[in-house]
Amino acid sequence: MGEFSAFLATLNGILWHEYVLYAIVGTGVLFTIWCGFGQYRALTHGPRVIRGVYDDPDDPGAINHFQALSAALSATVGLGNIGGVALAIALGGPGAVFWMWIIGFFGMSIKLTEVTLSMLYRNTDDPDNPHGGPMWVAAKALERRGMGGLGRTIGVIFCLTLLVSTATGGNMFQAWNVGELTEEYFSVPSWITGIILAVLVGAVIIGGIKRIGKVAGALVPLMVALYLIAGSYVLVVHIGDIPAIFALIVKSAFMPTEAGGAFIGGTAASAFLFGLKRAAFSNEA
Repeated sequence: MGEFSAFLATLNGILWHEYVLYAIVGTGVLFTIWCGFGQYRALTHGPRVIRGVYDDPDDPGAINHFQALSAALSATVGLGNIGGVALAIALGGPGAVFWMWIIGFFGMSIKLTEVTLSMLYRNTDDPDNPHGGPMWVAAKALERRGMGGLGRTIGVIFCLTLLVSTATGGNMFQAWNVGELTEEYFSVPSWITGIILAVLVGAVIIGGIKRIGKVAGALVPLMVALYLIAGSYVLVVHIGDIPAIFALIVKSAFMPTEAGGAFIGGTAASAFLFGLKRAAFSNEA
């Protein structure tokens, strides 16, 4: 077990190396400039989708626009920007939040570019079961440039790493958290919770993209509402502390000693790196 943990630590050091993170930030800045800050110019697009401005019952496609938006939100609101923020603060101090803001400002362009390219290069041979994603972008885009073999190789590698990430860093970890909470507060054994979650999720996935869209369209609005209400409640309860907290976040980003040394990370570099990691992870791009 110790050897496996050491292997994971080594792999983590490679995948989350500072140079990889800097490359992600640089990509975000490049895309932001290249698309003319499109991630902010298009902020009104989401509300229009919610209002059904683009809905047309005669349009081809397995799900409607709102269901697609809900499915996207279901993958981004959760582990990364709730638990991930708390972890970043615990490890890097309050200053990590500042760097999450900065990196998130540019990181949104990576998500925008990924989704746009996925739509342009998706496979629509079967209108009721479309396929898209970075693997299709790599395969089709590079094939047009005479590098089809390289594109398919990149696509396969992406799919394999995505499967591992989804099973471990996504579903497994979140299911484990739910199991721990139900066992601690409701005395329900975690293995029972795991079985229930597996059955429910399996029933949705087996139904294909249409069922996923319907379930996401029904559950995600409730989830987002609870998320916003809970966050607003915390802000209202501590409204008097907000100015001091903002000041602490900014000061801790450059002068970590302002945080009082109560956090594991004691340097500005720690705040920057942990904020960068959580910001890069939370947008799911």
